[in-house]
Amino acid sequence: MDQNQVDEIGRRIGAAAAQFAPDYRPTPFQTADAAAVLHGMLQAIETYGVTFADFDAVADFPRMAIQLVQHRDAQN
Repeated sequence: MDQNQVDEIGRRIGAAAAQFAPDYRPTPFQTADAAAVLHGMLQAIETYGVTFADFDAVADFPRMAIQLVQHRDAQN
């Protein structure tokens, strides 16, 4: 994964965070964790030739990463 891909993860997580209503917007810590989750997912699938474009064709994974982190935090 190169710096451009890491920058793209940050851009996409930021854009996804802005889509949430103010009462549901992720905290800075949740945003950082969501970026780390998405980064890890992308690193894991690179082995299989899957790209961000493939993710985009299936679902809004940046938003999903934020929701995963928010759900985790709500459980604690």
